[in-house]
Amino acid sequence: MNPAHLHLMLNHLPVLGAPFVALLLLWGLVRHQPEVVRTGLGAAVLVAALAYPVFLTGEPAEHRVEDSAWFDEHRVHEHEERAEAGLIAILITGTVAGFGLWQSRGGRDVNRLFSGATLAGVVLSAGLFAWAALAGGEIRHEEVRAGAANMTPSESRPDADHD
Repeated sequence: MNPAHLHLMLNHLPVLGAPFVALLLLWGLVRHQPEVVRTGLGAAVLVAALAYPVFLTGEPAEHRVEDSAWFDEHRVHEHEERAEAGLIAILITGTVAGFGLWQSRGGRDVNRLFSGATLAGVVLSAGLFAWAALAGGEIRHEEVRAGAANMTPSESRPDADHD
């Protein structure tokens, strides 16, 4: 396994985890179920913790593929910038969730301010992760790029000769 494999395996954790956490928190808040909310806060902390290794594997993955014929520095840079925004959002959100958990220790009520802020942060993070994932997919998958439906097969290959 190389850094690119590791990055591709791990990147699904925050991309799929953040929407799951948002639904869990929403369910707990709407149904007034403190244990579900606590579980959602804990899951938000976990997703934040898992997002950091994804970010750390990005640079080594880039170095692994940067000499490939298909490598596009602009697309990789765009993916990096979007991923960094998502990472910052989820780390802040995970910190807020951690404070919410700490505040509710010993059977105390879950503070709705921490829970609501965590829900908002997880929704924002999920959107940023989806945006970063789209840019990441565009690095190797021209079929997801804007305007791909209008391209001929030869136009979609960067190494194709265009007369």
